[in-house]
Amino acid sequence: MGRDELSDVFEKITKSLRLPVIFAGSGLAKRYTTNSFDWKELLIKCISEYCDDPINKYKEYKEDVEHSMTFQEVNKFSVNEKIGTFVEKDFNKAYYRKEISSFTVEENQSPLKVYISKLLSDYQLNKDMNYEIELFKQLNQKMLTVITTNYDTFFEDIIFIKHEKIIGQNIFKKSELGTLMKIHGCVTRPETLILTGRDYEKFKKRRKVLSAKIINLFTENPVIFMGYSVSDENIKSILMDIFECLETEEDFKSFQERLVIIIYDNEVNDPVVGTHSMQIDGVSISMTKVTISDFAPLLEEMNKLRRITRLRDIQHIKDLVYEIVESSEGEKRKLVNLMSEDEEYDGDEVVVIIGKEEHVGDIGAKGIAAEDIYEDIVFNNLTIKKEKILMLSIPSLLKANSYLPINKYIKGSDINSISDERTLLIKEMTSEKLLTNTITKDLDHYIQTEYLSLNEIYEADLPKTKKLHYLVLRCIFGEVETHELRQFIEEHYFTMMKSKPDDTIIKKMIMILDMLENK
Repeated sequence: MGRDELSDVFEKITKSLRLPVIFAGSGLAKRYTTNSFDWKELLIKCISEYCDDPINKYKEYKEDVEHSMTFQEVNKFSVNEKIGTFVEKDFNKAYYRKEISSFTVEENQSPLKVYISKLLSDYQLNKDMNYEIELFKQLNQKMLTVITTNYDTFFEDIIFIKHEKIIGQNIFKKSELGTLMKIHGCVTRPETLILTGRDYEKFKKRRKVLSAKIINLFTENPVIFMGYSVSDENIKSILMDIFECLETEEDFKSFQERLVIIIYDNEVNDPVVGTHSMQIDGVSISMTKVTISDFAPLLEEMNKLRRITRLRDIQHIKDLVYEIVESSEGEKRKLVNLMSEDEEYDGDEVVVIIGKEEHVGDIGAKGIAAEDIYEDIVFNNLTIKKEKILMLSIPSLLKANSYLPINKYIKGSDINSISDERTLLIKEMTSEKLLTNTITKDLDHYIQTEYLSLNEIYEADLPKTKKLHYLVLRCIFGEVETHELRQFIEEHYFTMMKSKPDDTIIKKMIMILDMLENK
């Protein structure tokens, strides 16, 4: 029952036609890497560099801090940030007394922040979590924006590798779409780390700007909190800033409905879906709470989310908008460059159009590439009407392509309206027509094998070419289930499309998927 309720949560997100925003905390780095520190543990680790009894020294700092604060001021968040001030002062003194000498700092750098940067940069992946990590990687293109308070580089190194990383002051200067926003700094730039009371005071002054910047994201897109506790002050402060900007009860209710928090509890067996109310300055903010001990079911459901568009396209348009706004000639500009500096340009026109839907649909359909057709079969991310694609895109593309998956666009259309001969030939095509002589030569060997799934073939210790041929042969002769084929393609699409001859094989598999689902 718990899995069904979990499916319902993400089915609702899918139907919203919005890419989620993920707020990712230290709990994820602790789960998947050797960086197993929460804030308190990190401070104690730093203290151990200059004190033989770091735990009691931490307690001493905590005692001093709590006695200097009012009852209302005392909470884990503010206590640790003030302890951080003491730790930085004593750590840096010990460094300059040469009691700590395992690293060097440059002019105007804080030794403590340099030490933390080096400590958290040297991490390894938790091999016991390989399956979850692989599932997490597949979310790369399905999260619109990632916001994190983590210092380390786990997310940008392993998971959200296509997001543009934004650190420190740049958070307040650039767009948030398609980005990984490291709001508390990054180990790659030690000076950006938000650690001490002084750092937090500076950050709090700018936090309203950050909240205003992401308010549209939080009020229009689903928001998933992962790796945080329900009492985390980082979450509370951001939510309260956003709540203060909401004008009506309807806005507030709609905002709450989009919030999902994931809580780890090793005592639950199956996912538990419920509601959590967070009290912030007398305001009760409710959200969906998912309690789990195993992240795999959660990540499997999240992987069912469909991409609405490619993040690189969002980033290009985002940069375009900033280029126009920042330019003194913004009002005069008619031609702009959407290509990034490191992207190959083959001379084709790049056009951004604002106009009536019917006209945009015609031009958009004519500009569709074969890769867009394959990707749409898998991820359903073309917004142009099927009839436009069938009549305007497919005939042109088939002049340069031997075949394309077109049954999705034919399905429900008036067959008599199709006059293009190539389209009609592909319409009658069977999966056996995808076989080549080289693939057929491996048929006898394939029949003698006992592989039970596409993934088993993909992971097998086989020569590359034979492995690829077996994948196609299972799809044609192995009575592959449609859901197995779709799951495999979704999981391996981007990897296989990037290399040859993998791209040819994945295209054949997409052709078969299109036949199974739409013919």
